[in-house]
Amino acid sequence: SVGMTPEQFFESFVEWNFADFSEQPGDIRRGFNAAVSVSHLADHYFFHAKRYRPELVVQFHNLGIFVEHLSLQTAGAFRDVRSVSNVYKHLYTDKGRLSQYSSVSSCGAIESLKVESDEDLLALVEDYVGGDEEGRMRVIVKRKDRSQFELLPVLESVVKHFSELICASG
Repeated sequence: SVGMTPEQFFESFVEWNFADFSEQPGDIRRGFNAAVSVSHLADHYFFHAKRYRPELVVQFHNLGIFVEHLSLQTAGAFRDVRSVSNVYKHLYTDKGRLSQYSSVSSCGAIESLKVESDEDLLALVEDYVGGDEEGRMRVIVKRKDRSQFELLPVLESVVKHFSELICASG
């Protein structure tokens, strides 16, 4: 059996997690869930294609090269998503050494997260972004080099890229 196709994975996990995050773009948990499913889609797409549609990935000798290609195709957005996804993994596997919560409210919402790991990311923070009348909550990712990015538009560009990739390989 073919198992779950990349298209089914995209529709079942990536689109729903991205929709959840779009609905509450200040929610770090939803941002993580979206980033993890998008990151896993790359692995799923690569290994599924290698087995059932090798012509789609023949130019990529391994997953790392495919990941690098996706990063280039998305102007670095996929690399950022992958980094966020990897940080998520450390939260559960490292016993305090590599990551720590900075601020978790009593209802369990994560408001900020400081990361001490090999990743180039330093922190994820729920931040108030002004500009319009109300302002809005957003998840901002801070890198060790002091640059930062808003997670939602970065995820959006990667989801759009995968949507086109999956459509084209139909």
